[in-house]
Amino acid sequence: GFLYVDGHVRAYHGSREIPKTHVARTRIAMPATTDYWLNDAHGEPVLVLTAQANAGLVKMLPPVLAEIRKLLGDRRVTVVFDRGGWSPALFEKMIADGFDVLTYRKGRSRKVARRAFADHTATLDGRKIAYRLADQRVRLRACKPLLRQVTRLSDNGHQTQVITSRTDLAAVEVAFRMFERWKQENFFK
Repeated sequence: GFLYVDGHVRAYHGSREIPKTHVARTRIAMPATTDYWLNDAHGEPVLVLTAQANAGLVKMLPPVLAEIRKLLGDRRVTVVFDRGGWSPALFEKMIADGFDVLTYRKGRSRKVARRAFADHTATLDGRKIAYRLADQRVRLRACKPLLRQVTRLSDNGHQTQVITSRTDLAAVEVAFRMFERWKQENFFK
């Protein structure tokens, strides 16, 4: 299965003193917490954990995944998250703990040659999907396992790189699972 993880800052109005952070909704710094939501592939909520604001996704994913492991037992799950969780060392730990990784690549990297791209189409979740993709294996410096990079080429020439430990999925499904995170965003709205 797929679990989508996202954090949202929420203003805090309780009586305890907690650190201030920028709250986008109010456009000011105020006491706040971050709710980390886990949703399934259909956008339905599975679990929410609340932490201090500024506890980034890299710091929060291990305890969140420990809670998920209690719920799922030994089942292997793909965790889908944004660049806020970018950490090759974390990826290595997640893979060792029986989770698969699916996230955007963060930081500078070499562009993929245009000749490496091909058209990929599929029908997923009842929708016809079409992307221009390149698929290659990559090794990140701080991560021992060889990972997979699926890169989407947009009509304007922009490249979006996705990193995953899943080698069993078609490239089009890797891209679809990453780019269709809007289901989770719709849940928050």
